[in-house]
Amino acid sequence: MQGSTGKNRLRKRAEPRSATLRNYRIEIKLVGEPIYQFRVINVSTKGAGILIKDDSAFLNMIEVGRIVDVNFISPEGSNPSGMYTAEIKHITKTYKTKRQGQRLIGISMLKKLDQT
Repeated sequence: MQGSTGKNRLRKRAEPRSATLRNYRIEIKLVGEPIYQFRVINVSTKGAGILIKDDSAFLNMIEVGRIVDVNFISPEGSNPSGMYTAEIKHITKTYKTKRQGQRLIGISMLKKLDQT
């Protein structure tokens, strides 16, 4: 599993992220595994950040660069919502007290999938 400190990442973002989200979730389904659902903590038109506990089995199933299908669930109807192909961009250990024991996973949306 790869990671980064995240200190320089904040300066490299191409666009702002909204961090005032309520009930915004993401579902990730890996082949042969159950559907994993996580709370989205920030989102932009090109990506999202989710928090995952350090002891989650899901962390052993992903790595930076892995392509996954994700379902963005936005109860307020804001974008992004729906199915996307996405890439795991970073897995960063958090050090803030309220997020200690969790990893911030950065997801970059590559393509919206048709839902026909």
